[in-house]
Amino acid sequence: MTMVRSFDAIFSLGSSCQVASQLRRNGLRTAAGPFDWFNFASTPGFCQVLESRFERFMRLPNLEVYSHSVNCHYVRDKASTCLSFHDFKYDPKRPPLFDYPEFRDRLKRRIGRFNRCLSSVQDVLLIRTVKHTEDAFRIFETIENSYSNPHLQYLFVLHSSDPDTAEIDSGHPRIRIVRMPAGATWEGDAKAWKKVLAPYSIRNRPGNHST
Repeated sequence: MTMVRSFDAIFSLGSSCQVASQLRRNGLRTAAGPFDWFNFASTPGFCQVLESRFERFMRLPNLEVYSHSVNCHYVRDKASTCLSFHDFKYDPKRPPLFDYPEFRDRLKRRIGRFNRCLSSVQDVLLIRTVKHTEDAFRIFETIENSYSNPHLQYLFVLHSSDPDTAEIDSGHPRIRIVRMPAGATWEGDAKAWKKVLAPYSIRNRPGNHST
């Protein structure tokens, strides 16, 4: 059985909006992180961003607008393959990415918050959906080699067609790997997420840092 754990901060590592959405739904998203609302499925690209401490991440010269919805441009970071669907407003009367300065300020705050926590001695939980257990271990190794915090814990979620949630032995005391049903929408299976997140809580809930 997983022991109940209390953390100073919990961050989504993606790979999509699902993790941040479920953290918010379960009262665990008290601070916004840099990966909350992106679609960033590439493990090599994700690890490269972490290794460089976000040096080239989502920089304006690397952004490519490839489509749009009614409200937002769809944007690809050519340097990392990260996709944005929610950050850049679509206005046919204005040029694409007209609101980049506002986006950059917001992302800079989130990157700073993330880097400070991962360079501190706080208890921090990091959560990401992955396709394979190998991705989980590669990301773990990248973060451990790139940041100094010795109190990081990891939850990796693998989606499955199996209707049941199951723990997968990671062989490491700070890595938890869970298989859960994928769910019918982009938000995933709410009941499964509630069960998986039940052991966790936020310690000394700070003020809202959701931006």
